[in-house]
Amino acid sequence: MEHIAAFMLLIACSDDLKACEEIPAPAVAYETVEQCEQDLTQAVHAMASREKSYGTCVEIDPALIYEDAEIVWDVTQAGGIEVSIELINPHVELNAVARADSPASPTQIN
Repeated sequence: MEHIAAFMLLIACSDDLKACEEIPAPAVAYETVEQCEQDLTQAVHAMASREKSYGTCVEIDPALIYEDAEIVWDVTQAGGIEVSIELINPHVELNAVARADSPASPTQIN
């Protein structure tokens, strides 16, 4: 059985960052963060027609697949993406389940 170690988050926003939406990623999940990062640049470039495009790879604990969770994200005024995982029925410590490295400096194409 494959394990999930990361997922890609792609966000497209209006120029003033007041309206943002999640864009479907090319894959549901990745076995490694490195595999996600290999696809990230191309995925963000594919969204280049959007006013502001952001993308990041988020590392997750493979045990999270057995939990009910919600991905919560926010685009900062500085152009970063903040990502957290909120467990709906927490059985796992929140700090152990997800991490997006360098949330203040995601891949961005304008």
